[in-house]
Amino acid sequence: MSKKSKKIDLTDKVTDKVDAILAGAMQEFLTHGYAATTMDKVTEAAGVSKATVYSYFQDKEGLFTALIEKLTQQKYLAVYNPQDPQFLAGEPEIVLRRIANNILNNIACSQESLNFIRLIIAESGRFPSLARVFVSNLDKTGLQAITQYFVTHPELQLPDAQVAARIFLGTLVYFTIIQYMLHGGDILPMERDRLVDNLVNLITSNKLDIHGGQYSGTKRKSPRRKRTSEGRFKADYGDESKKLRSIRLTDTAWAKLDELAMERNLTRSEMIEIFARQGLGDN
Repeated sequence: MSKKSKKIDLTDKVTDKVDAILAGAMQEFLTHGYAATTMDKVTEAAGVSKATVYSYFQDKEGLFTALIEKLTQQKYLAVYNPQDPQFLAGEPEIVLRRIANNILNNIACSQESLNFIRLIIAESGRFPSLARVFVSNLDKTGLQAITQYFVTHPELQLPDAQVAARIFLGTLVYFTIIQYMLHGGDILPMERDRLVDNLVNLITSNKLDIHGGQYSGTKRKSPRRKRTSEGRFKADYGDESKKLRSIRLTDTAWAKLDELAMERNLTRSEMIEIFARQGLGDN
């Protein structure tokens, strides 16, 4: 908790008073902005005495910080649902789609929350410490949660979990800003489901099929293979298909094959095709 906020004994009576103060503060900040809001205005809007306000919050900065902390805690709990041990269970495609939809639902569901985020951004130039509180409480926490998820799922084969987390969350935040904060949905139209589906596909495109064995192959066929008009893959190495199908590898050989494919920026299937055409010579 910020040094500007006091530790509060959350009995029911106290909680009611704190909620009234925070509601009044939110009203005043959104109406007048941070600079023009005074503790007197907050006191009047909350319907409590000035002494009551100061007994919980030292000053305006502490009050604004408490609002940020409350908002970010609510959003984090709603998005990542840490109370449910099964929330992150399941295939990454399902879990990531669930998280993405939760993020979009909880950012866009409250106009008050959107307006408060607008206010934080607008005041960040004059009051950078307030913006830093927001980044520390919401953005950093969310990035850490997604990064940790990616780290614990090596089958996704993400070269940098932190960068992948920024791509994942950044895409959703940018979509929210354009659609709901800058009123640009008609200028840059994008269907929400289309965005989420393609974002999840992008993150999981190299996922290993761990259910079929340690080295059972990637989820998708090589994108470089061409298809016929009927949707079948075209054979591009003549009569060598039988030779390709005859290759049988041990787990150790699969591991070596993965290593060779990564060194040459190829898929595993493409490496097998090369072996089928050229044999297993030194080159």
